[in-house]
Amino acid sequence: MPPAMPATIHIHGPRITAAELLDDRIVLRAGSGENGACALPPDAAAAALRLARDLVNTPALAQMPEGALRHWLSLDGVERAAFGAVLAARGALRDALGAPPLPGGPMAPPPLLENDEPATQDPVAACLDPARTLLVADARTGGPEGLRDLAALARAFDVRLALRPDPGEAGGTARLAAHIGAAVASPFPSPTITTGSDALAVREVRLHRIALPLRDLYVSSMYITDRQARTLVELRTAGGTVGWGETHGAIAPLVATMARGWIGQDIGSGRAALRRRFARIGFENRQGRDGMAAFAGLDLAAWDAAARHDGLSLRTALGDHVEGGSVPIACPLPAAVPGRMLNRAELAAHMADAGNAARVADLAGGIAARWGVTAFKYKSAGNAAWDLAALAALRATLGPAARLRFDPNAAYPVEEARRLCISLEPLSLEFLEDPTDGLEGMARLAHHVTTPLATNMCILSPEHLAAAARRPGLGIVLSDLFYWGGVAALRDMVAVARLLGLTPALHSFYETGLCTAANAQMALALRLDDPHPVDCGWPLLAEDIVAPDAFAIADGRLTPPTGPGLGLTPDPARLAALATAEPIVVC
Repeated sequence: MPPAMPATIHIHGPRITAAELLDDRIVLRAGSGENGACALPPDAAAAALRLARDLVNTPALAQMPEGALRHWLSLDGVERAAFGAVLAARGALRDALGAPPLPGGPMAPPPLLENDEPATQDPVAACLDPARTLLVADARTGGPEGLRDLAALARAFDVRLALRPDPGEAGGTARLAAHIGAAVASPFPSPTITTGSDALAVREVRLHRIALPLRDLYVSSMYITDRQARTLVELRTAGGTVGWGETHGAIAPLVATMARGWIGQDIGSGRAALRRRFARIGFENRQGRDGMAAFAGLDLAAWDAAARHDGLSLRTALGDHVEGGSVPIACPLPAAVPGRMLNRAELAAHMADAGNAARVADLAGGIAARWGVTAFKYKSAGNAAWDLAALAALRATLGPAARLRFDPNAAYPVEEARRLCISLEPLSLEFLEDPTDGLEGMARLAHHVTTPLATNMCILSPEHLAAAARRPGLGIVLSDLFYWGGVAALRDMVAVARLLGLTPALHSFYETGLCTAANAQMALALRLDDPHPVDCGWPLLAEDIVAPDAFAIADGRLTPPTGPGLGLTPDPARLAALATAEPIVVC
């Protein structure tokens, strides 16, 4: 059984100096005198002490990296009880030190539910039970980190999660419940929920509208363009900290409308409350994704500002305290390389000559030679014969080891997708991304192909994860910072997907260095770089708001910058050169 924390961690604050058994409790002590404890059954004492001693001399404020609940579920009997109790004791120690149980902060005092059920031993099976409406857990259910993931799973299935406090631990349980949006399973006076530091109150938001020129024309079933519009969010706090975020280019007015409700709000302890308040808003576009993307831009800026204020990287703020590392990347490829801007009629004429498909392979070969990239996402123009020719040329040029993905953006009806995808089977593609539309269509297609199916179009909210878990076919869910509505929402999605047996991977497009840095740090923190390389269009930008050497890219791997927050900020001159309008100022 691995230790609950990685061996190499870098975080300031008091350290755990002792671990001991006291009566029927495992106790962790900090050098500053505080302690955290959790009750455990007598037969788990030896295992709990062994695990707890692994934490001695590690930072008391650290968290377990992603996967606490999955690891807890993989254990049986004594080992499960011991693991959960040790994580709960460390959570209690963080609480005694005055730190929030988890990043993001409380939303409100939790509701109180009269209930005497014991903690559920298999919460995943309970969520899949259509008759279940309430799920009970306690501090030993994977500790605070595991309970955060369980709260995300319960929300996906519309099941109410209630935490049962141990005797004498009601206040800590209520604070954790407030952070994760759970109820409490026994009545007691609600504790005071602190609101954090005035220094992290939002003073001003500036929205910078820019256009990123691309090295090559982008052609797909959806777009033909030589540039990508983006909206950058510059969030200034009362204490002077500045955080940066990013989102889609066309939704700047929606971001401005949302930002007005952020002025004066605390983005330290109040970040979770802002997310919960937003969550029930509806938008008049597919799955509300413009609203999710608008919130995501503000949310990323808030995480950047809060992490900078605390002197932490985004990766560390997400609970991963290992430094260094790089992520493998997959670059997007246009459906065609005509060499000039053209319209749809001209594109059809270009694609009438199947020999032109070799130009896509030539482009990929150049990218592979320059950056060592061996994973590519080929977009489609919705022409089956052309797609087959282009992908065959890519396989021939790049060789059998290259990872090739096919993404038609659901351009094909199920029957047409079936015929094309069967024809593509000999090319051994990494996965087929949204070859047809909807969960039902993807499930039908899965009966006819062996290549894995992936999506970022038909799973866009927690309830879609629940529906996918009850249908065969989809194996890979492409998480996207914008479609899912920010950092914490993406983290929750990753946890729920894995608990349901799905494989999350990271979706991206042509974005600035800000989002590229965020994606790389999230991939490292949430282990989203394995088994599938991370989508990344940054090498294919002709210009950006950061310098060309902002990232090291070698052997197909990108190394994110180090430093607090995202690790980088826009260069003012580059930002001004790419601006398409004056900034929108909200204050």
